[in-house]
Parts: sequence; structure tokens; C-alpha cells
Amino acid sequence: MGNLEHPKSQIAENGDLAPPPYSEVVPEYHSRSATQPGGIPNVSSNTVLTLYRPLPSILDAHYQWRISTIFHLGSITDKRLFAVAVHTGLSGKGPGRPGVILHNGPTDKDPMLAAAGDENGNISSLNSIITLARPSGGASNENYTEIMHAATSSGTATFRFSTETGHKQGVRREDFEWRKSKGDQDKNLVDSPWKCGFKLLRLSNRSGKDANLGDGASQGSTSGGPEVVAIFAWNSNWSVMNPFRIEFRESGQTGELGEKFAVIAIITGLRLWTLKHQGRTSENTIASREAELAGLYPELQTRLTGREINE
Repeated sequence: MGNLEHPKSQIAENGDLAPPPYSEVVPEYHSRSATQPGGIPNVSSNTVLTLYRPLPSILDAHYQWRISTIFHLGSITDKRLFAVAVHTGLSGKGPGRPGVILHNGPTDKDPMLAAAGDENGNISSLNSIITLARPSGGASNENYTEIMHAATSSGTATFRFSTETGHKQGVRREDFEWRKSKGDQDKNLVDSPWKCGFKLLRLSNRSGKDANLGDGASQGSTSGGPEVVAIFAWNSNWSVMNPFRIEFRESGQTGELGEKFAVIAIITGLRLWTLKHQGRTSENTIASREAELAGLYPELQTRLTGREINE
């Protein structure tokens, strides 16, 4: 997955990585970044969506011991492939308000690939704004923005988004959904000490028709349901330094879905990590907000599952 590696500056090894604090230290570089309306962190308009290195099939989160708002995604052999910057918004600095930013390199001075944050800075919103750098060689110089919507379906939390997949000769638009795992239903998807937190389902099959949205997707096959194209797993050993990983599966691993899919899968996975720590991946929390919105907007009473919210 990805393009040929370009030379990158090396980083001195400072040991393993640590969780970002609730304070914010932002380099001057960020003040030159673009900001999207609503205070959502954005990527600079002069960056393009081209990975500087091929993506491994598994990306682990690596935190550092020192106090920092930066952690890394990397492989077993190279822990610092991509820097991730977390902005709390408390300082009012940085490329916008609260959010998470994925950089195309091992430091936060490398170009930004993608960013994610609350819609209009509203933490009660069910929508997350996902912004990607403009496509390489595209006709537009504008950044690429999608919405990820939280909902409840079949007794679990879901986070759905759409994106373009494929390559220049065969680009198409497809729907995907991060579905929260419950109980032991997906325990066979990952090996110990990892535990499946969410699985990313490809909701459209290769012919472009909607796949059956049943729960038969656990083995990554479209035969019994949507294809599982990525896993977001927690470390069941409660590791502070290596708390989660993103693992690509099936067509998500082969590269046939393209780099744009790979980047949006990573940034939405990082967004889930943020929402989890805010208690916003709870089914009860999401259902309560859905009920509130249904009361404000009666046309929203028909839920994604097709069931009606009782008044």
C-alpha cells in the first residue's frame, strides 16, 4: 500500500511513547495551517494526499514517556512512521479547535494528511468532520471533506462514512461503517493481547450494490455479510505505551481500495479513539442524542435500522 519511500529526516530515539496531556504545546508551524469553518482542524491547502511510505498492514500506536501532545503510528520495525497530533482546543492555538491530526511523516512539522473533529466544535453532535489533503493530480485545489455519523443499530454503536475508492482508472464512491464489537462476538478476529473494539465494514460489494448488513461479516467475507476491511483493536493488557492498533484486512489490505480509503480509515479510527475516551461511543449516549434530535426534527424519527423512535 502507498508509494515509494522518500528520504525523511531521522528522529532521535527517546524511548517508547506516552499519552498526550490535557495541556497543549503547539509549534509556530501550526499557526500557518488552514482552519475550516466551525473550528475543525484542517490540513494545509498546499499538501496532497500521497503517502510518503507504503503502509504496513498493521499500524500500532506508540506513545512516549515525556509529556507531549504527539504520538506515533508505526510498525514493529519502525515505530515512528506517522506522527499524530492531539489538540484539546484549550489554548486556542494550532490549526483549529479540538481534534486529531495525522501527519505524512514522523514529526508534526511534516505535511498533514488528514484531520478529524466535532462538527462546528459541538461535542453533542453525532457528526464528525473528516478532512483529507487534496488528491494528488486532482482538478481541485480544495481539501477533501467527509462526515462520519454516529448512530445505533442492532444494539450497538455504528460510525458511518462515505469515500471514493479505487485508483484513477476505476474510482467509485462507497459506504463504510465502523461497528462497535460487543461481548465475544469478534474475539476470533484478533489474537491476544488484542481485543477487537471496532470492525470497519465495506457496505457495498464489488458490483456496487448494497451488501446484506447482517452480522455474518466476522470472518472478512462478503458471503455472509459486508466485508471486514479493517480492525481497530485495544490492548487488553492496558498498555499505556502501546494502547491500540489499526489492522487492514481483505481488500483494505491489498490496496485495491486506494490510498484515500487507507488514510480515511486511519483518521476515522483515530477519531474513534478520541470519542471512546470522551465516553461518546456508548450506545446509551448515542441513542439519547438520537432521541433528542428526533424530538427536534420529527423527520429523523425513522432510524438507520428502519425502526421508529417512540414518541
